[in-house]
Amino acid sequence: MNSFRDAAFALGLLQSYSYIEETLEEAIAFHMPSSLRLLFATLLIGKNITDYQLVPRDLMNAYSTCLTKKVEYERNISIPPEDILLSSKVNSQQKYAYDLILQTCFSSLSHSFFIDGPRGTGQKFLYRSLLATLRSQGHIAIAVATPRIAASILPGGRTAHSRFKIPLDFSKSKTCQLNKQGSVAKLVSQSKSILWDKASMARQETVEAFDDLLRDIMESNLPFGGKVVVFGGNFQLTLPVIEQSTKEVLLQSCLLNSPLWPRLHKLKLTENKRAILDPQFSEFLLSVGERKEPVDLNEEITLSRDLVIPYYDKEESLNSKINRCILAPKNSSVDELNDILIRRFLGKLYSYTSTDKTVD
Repeated sequence: MNSFRDAAFALGLLQSYSYIEETLEEAIAFHMPSSLRLLFATLLIGKNITDYQLVPRDLMNAYSTCLTKKVEYERNISIPPEDILLSSKVNSQQKYAYDLILQTCFSSLSHSFFIDGPRGTGQKFLYRSLLATLRSQGHIAIAVATPRIAASILPGGRTAHSRFKIPLDFSKSKTCQLNKQGSVAKLVSQSKSILWDKASMARQETVEAFDDLLRDIMESNLPFGGKVVVFGGNFQLTLPVIEQSTKEVLLQSCLLNSPLWPRLHKLKLTENKRAILDPQFSEFLLSVGERKEPVDLNEEITLSRDLVIPYYDKEESLNSKINRCILAPKNSSVDELNDILIRRFLGKLYSYTSTDKTVD
């Protein structure tokens, strides 16, 4: 006997193999809707809903075709020709991370990684190298990021919340609203690796919900369902944004305090490729980020004279930077600069409102 149903049928306990359909037809006559739903859910245990032939065959074929198209689209993401050559241009730190991650992807090992590197150390360079290598060999490599801008830089990238349907408000739901039989679940199960940039900006609940999702899809209790997940970020930059929260709450909510953090294999990039011809400036940036630079009573650092542009007044200083991009640390400074520059424009001023709240 191949199943308990075959044994029950041989013993005469069942009159036919259509007992499930007959049970439902009989229940329709006297069961209330809530009882019918409970009965149907009970009958589904250990079975697939397609076994009941409730959905027309042509509709199921169309659904299957849709799933296949989405997976094939991800498998056939165009690879920029220049990205194919990036693996030959990596430095020693990037090469070590590149080889280790690919070796894990093509082995039976289950490891997840966190690549920690300040700006300029070539994180994006490494990401594109990994994605190009895997995709050029016909494998699926999913690329996501926490903010939308970072996702747009990655080839085939999307935000993590959009791709995995991670809730924005964890007070209402703590699980990803993703169908286990859907296209994304199929995509995840067939993927060779998942890359998540700017994970340092994500709340620990977000990563933990992602972990639960992968465990559910892969039906495994291993971290992230046994998938090779590569997180990246820099904790010296912006931490998770939580409205009206204290510094302690922000620090407590970041990935560093998650139970998953000790399970990640840490890889660190320190060589600044952008300032490779100016090692002194590169060391200065690392010193500032690691809070090693001396500060005064106001916790402010002193810049060397060769880094400082002389300041006279706002109007004259703006005139000297007319062809430059101005990066301000505070929103109040941005608003002030915008007001000064907008007043210089000719014509009538128009104000347009925009949505400033994201909802699930």
